[in-house]
Amino acid sequence: MLLVVSLPKLPTGWSIRLLTGWYWLYCILLVVSYRASMTAILANPAPRVTIDTLKELIESKITCGGWGTETKSFFEESSDEIQTIGRKFETINDPFEAANKVAKGVYAYYDNHDFLKYIAVKRKHNNITFDIEKANYTINTTEVAVNIDGERNLHIMSDCIVNTPISVGFHKNSPLKPLADFYLRRIVEVGLVEKWLNDAMHPIRSLEITEESIKALMNLKKLYGAFIALAIGYLLSWICLLGELIHWHLIVKKDPKFDKYALDIYYMNKNKKL
Repeated sequence: MLLVVSLPKLPTGWSIRLLTGWYWLYCILLVVSYRASMTAILANPAPRVTIDTLKELIESKITCGGWGTETKSFFEESSDEIQTIGRKFETINDPFEAANKVAKGVYAYYDNHDFLKYIAVKRKHNNITFDIEKANYTINTTEVAVNIDGERNLHIMSDCIVNTPISVGFHKNSPLKPLADFYLRRIVEVGLVEKWLNDAMHPIRSLEITEESIKALMNLKKLYGAFIALAIGYLLSWICLLGELIHWHLIVKKDPKFDKYALDIYYMNKNKKL
């Protein structure tokens, strides 16, 4: 409107000129910042509240759980503040039942990092089956929840509680242990363990949707927000226009000195009275 509708009279004083110029710049900056904020709000997702450290998990009020009584004993017999997790730890044998509790935002499930990924992907794709015989189920992480709409999405915390990537069991004082340690160390150093794990997890990771891939997606609710803001603006504009028409027809036109053929003289006399 500032660019389309010109001023009825150019200001002559420098103070009025400066005021008009700064007001014009202020309106332009206000419109640009509003458009930029609207674009940022529509393009970015809602902020995520996650639990990524053991300290955050200890301070939270959610219940923890995992498979087997050995896991509960591991937390309870710890010598540090992790004992707090052991006091609220529950034994649960069905991982998918635990995943349903995690989705409600009141539960944290403790298991292997790759197995938790399998549970999350399997839960999203119920009609897909995976071969989980190749997976390494060493316990080393925890699964917590993140808010989405009605049901929460599954989130795996970044902290690793127990890092035991590979192990082979032998009898006590077995003579094969030094030789097995040597070959296992070489297998890990050349990257065979990582390759086998990547091959086993490839069908799961290919179906996993990362947060970066959905960061700038537009959904229907965001479009609702844009249309609501546009509708509010149109409503206010129509109210202002209706008020101007009422003022024109009921006040200005009914003035005895009003002359539609000499509007300049009418407004000039009116301004002199003011």
